[in-house]
Amino acid sequence: MDNMVVPGIYVQEQQYNLNSLKIDNRCLSGFAGITECGPINTPVKIRSFDEYLKIFGGFDTAGILPCSIYNYFRCGGKECVIVRIADEKTAACATLKIKQKHGQIEFNACTPGHWGNYISASIWKESEKYFSISLTYRGKTENFIHLSCDKDDERYFVTYINSHSSLCRSSIKGIVRTPEPVFMQNFSLGNDGIAELTVGNYIGYYNGLNDYAGIGCFESFDDISLIAVPDIFWLKKQEDMQTVQKSLVAQAERFPNRFAILDIPQNLDIIEASGWVKKMTSSFAAAYYPFIDITDPLDKTGIGTIRVPPSGAVCGCIAATDGEKGIFCAPANCLIEGAVGLSNSLTIGEQEILYTSKINFLKYFPGRGVKIWGAKTLSCEKEWEQINVRRTFSRVCKALKEGTQWAVFEPNDKNLRKRLVRQVYGFLLNLWHDGYFAGSTPEQGFYVRCDEEINPPENIDAGILTFEVGLAIIHPAEFFRIILTAEKDGASVYLQE
Repeated sequence: MDNMVVPGIYVQEQQYNLNSLKIDNRCLSGFAGITECGPINTPVKIRSFDEYLKIFGGFDTAGILPCSIYNYFRCGGKECVIVRIADEKTAACATLKIKQKHGQIEFNACTPGHWGNYISASIWKESEKYFSISLTYRGKTENFIHLSCDKDDERYFVTYINSHSSLCRSSIKGIVRTPEPVFMQNFSLGNDGIAELTVGNYIGYYNGLNDYAGIGCFESFDDISLIAVPDIFWLKKQEDMQTVQKSLVAQAERFPNRFAILDIPQNLDIIEASGWVKKMTSSFAAAYYPFIDITDPLDKTGIGTIRVPPSGAVCGCIAATDGEKGIFCAPANCLIEGAVGLSNSLTIGEQEILYTSKINFLKYFPGRGVKIWGAKTLSCEKEWEQINVRRTFSRVCKALKEGTQWAVFEPNDKNLRKRLVRQVYGFLLNLWHDGYFAGSTPEQGFYVRCDEEINPPENIDAGILTFEVGLAIIHPAEFFRIILTAEKDGASVYLQE
């Protein structure tokens, strides 16, 4: 504390921040799937596709996750959490072993995967004590000069390579000396660990700090809003895919601010797609159909296309809508950047079947591109059938929980109740002005109640404080009716919602 020059007691009053209630429109998405490289079952937050390429590699993988993340950022996503799915029992790092008379020098790729088999190493002697190593991987070269096998030397090769190389780690067994020259020798035995992937590898678990796997990794982040598994179709069996998606939905229901984005297999027809979602009724999930064709990011001509599930692009569009308009706006009528077509061309009748089945379909508009056409959840309850209603309610609840923490252990009296009402009412009033709630007056959009009726003496004696909030979250307009009326002097057009 400033100005304390004489020993004694100094009192400083601290005011609670009653304006701490606020809505965070940032949208952090969580994706799990198959990648070229990177740590397995370790959630990593990234903020650009370039950062994804640096950590998890490029498009040379059997999975579709890289394309989904590419779509996510292209459609407006700002940040996401990536979890690499693999079987840790079979996944292996590529290695290079240089045997000597009394020991062995071993190099291991930084992360498991077939990618490491493309690393090659060259070694040459500088003298009897020093040598150099050159590592090459797809046009990238790392040179380490003047290395030593002496552990006391500041250029000891194990320590130096392990702290400077982005491709491999080194170790020794036994007694080693300066190695003999090696020219362009490839690493080997790298394995992606995806040949025998099971439902368990996808679902994983969460046992607390640093003990998690699969989509259970998402539970280590409280602020993840959207979760998706674009590579679910690697499992092949439909019952396995549904098991993973049900687990994804269950996690979203456990976390009040979380929402699951589900892909429907592209080989299902309209009736089969409708049956698929009937097994996953929830207001915390939405399903999208069909797959989309996007421009191939590796095709320099701009002609080639790749077919991918829609979840990556949908999450990007939702994130963009949250940031630009607000979470209360329905994530629909959004253009999917880079999409040039759909796997299925839907008729009006098929669109009706999908929409009545609570499936959000993607629609191609000639000259305008592919758009998300629908914002329904998988809920059977009418009040929760819109994505923006469910997510707005969840986000408001989260803000209220976090913003009223100051009230815990405060004296449970009228003053506390008045302060809470004032704080919460002001917060909701700002949201009403921003368009979150329906009604032409604040009273029609929300109410806050914290009186003696819902706080009887026995509750106060027990240390329980209750305040009640009612919200009329605005619903999107899905249907517009145009009425044409012929008049004597011409035609008039009226737009009616």
